Amino acid sequence: MNTKYLPIPDITLSMAIASSIGIAILLGVSILLGILGKKQWKSFDEYLVGRRDMGPFITGCALAASYLSGWAFCGSTGITYSVGFSGMWFAGMWSLIGIIPCIWVASAKTRSFAVKLNATTIPELMGRRYESKMLQTVISICMLFFLFIYSVGQLKAAGGVWYAVTGFPPVICLLLGVFIAWIYMVLGGYVGTNWSMAFQGAFLGVVGAIFGIWALISSGGFQEISMKLWEQDPKLLQLIRPDLPKVGPTEFFSSWIGILACPVIFFTMAIGFPHNLGRFLGMKKMNKKEYWLLVFIVWFITGIPVMLASSTNGLITRTLFGPQLFKIEPWKADLAAPLLSYSIGGIPLQTLYVMGLFAATLSTLAGMVMIMSANVTRDIITLWWPSTKDRTLIRISYFLIALFLFLPFYWTWKRPPELLSMFMGLAAMGLGAIFFFVTAMSFYWKKATKWGAFWTVLYGTIATLAGGYFVFTKKVIGMATMEFILLGGCLILFFGVSLFTKPPSNELIKKLFEEKD
Repeated sequence: MNTKYLPIPDITLSMAIASSIGIAILLGVSILLGILGKKQWKSFDEYLVGRRDMGPFITGCALAASYLSGWAFCGSTGITYSVGFSGMWFAGMWSLIGIIPCIWVASAKTRSFAVKLNATTIPELMGRRYESKMLQTVISICMLFFLFIYSVGQLKAAGGVWYAVTGFPPVICLLLGVFIAWIYMVLGGYVGTNWSMAFQGAFLGVVGAIFGIWALISSGGFQEISMKLWEQDPKLLQLIRPDLPKVGPTEFFSSWIGILACPVIFFTMAIGFPHNLGRFLGMKKMNKKEYWLLVFIVWFITGIPVMLASSTNGLITRTLFGPQLFKIEPWKADLAAPLLSYSIGGIPLQTLYVMGLFAATLSTLAGMVMIMSANVTRDIITLWWPSTKDRTLIRISYFLIALFLFLPFYWTWKRPPELLSMFMGLAAMGLGAIFFFVTAMSFYWKKATKWGAFWTVLYGTIATLAGGYFVFTKKVIGMATMEFILLGGCLILFFGVSLFTKPPSNELIKKLFEEKD
């Protein structure tokens, strides 16, 4: 081992105890909020969306938590650790380009359409917007597929950090995490889940800011970071890495096509993510002051953690540990952030980071699992068997939440993806390319039809599966090129097919396009 690098820190009993206590506190508060949320719903509809009275603070914190997933708080650090400054394009540089426009483009429209059409899920909203039960079911199945893939990344992030700070088998902490998430989701429904996510979002925003600023100061700033990276490998300072393959996932860092794809991905995925749009279903109608407060809260929580605690920290970790992390199986570069937190702040900062990461992973996972459960109960069972009683639907929801928490846990335990950001990036690309058009754009273009949406969903799903094969297995095209193939095809089908098919004729839908938010 090169002696100029820090050794990988040994795991100590005090480290494990402190982290365990911190996580116990975090999960305990989440359970309490779930119990309190239990009092806020009495019917299955209220279980799914509450009373549609969530204000800007809860909505903003929950939206930030939904967006700041295990990818943002852990995986993106592994990207910049692996490839240097060129990883900033994908790891964090463009993140806010997505999440803030998500509010501008989708928040008021999603709420307005959902209330007027009496919809409690995104597929149900789309089914009524396009007047098609068939499309509602297809969208529901598509979301189940993509959200399941994305949920695996959340648990890998949690498992990795647990290994880093305790040395215990990740299965213990993963099981505990999914069990706690099941409790507060079952008890609180949408309200309890949103409250828990809001608490987790506010907490991880504060921790991310502290971690990022502390790391940057302790490292001596960007000049010192750059000098150390130069000594290690001058290529780590390049904003474009032509030495890296231009096929496969590294295209994001090796060519202009990759760099141009990054803002497109973040813009479409944040607006198209169903677990982001789901935060607006139970939102209250906001005045201008409340609306801009919502924007500020999301910006404040996501801005510094994404730019510093996520992406920049990978560079700092590389200066301290060199390439040693690549030898740690199976977590590798995804251990960059937890090891850095201990190296610069000892057990106190590492404990806060572990709590923040669990907040990030559980909040995003909870938001997705809640949607997945509702996709089955509301968008398949209730849609085709409308006489099903509320009590039966709620019990089925309890089971489905457990199922959709267990399946990604099992996959993560048995075969975790090698590099978190790249694995989740493919699912994000698929979700964004499809639902940017099918959901968000459908609120603005009244000529959009069910057939335009249907072929967009079908093409986007098939193209994403094919992209995974050609990008990761065959490595004959780059991941950024795949993004433009995905997005271009969805754009052409959504608008092209809609122009040649009949739009909805419902007068209520026509009036929705004439109303101002």
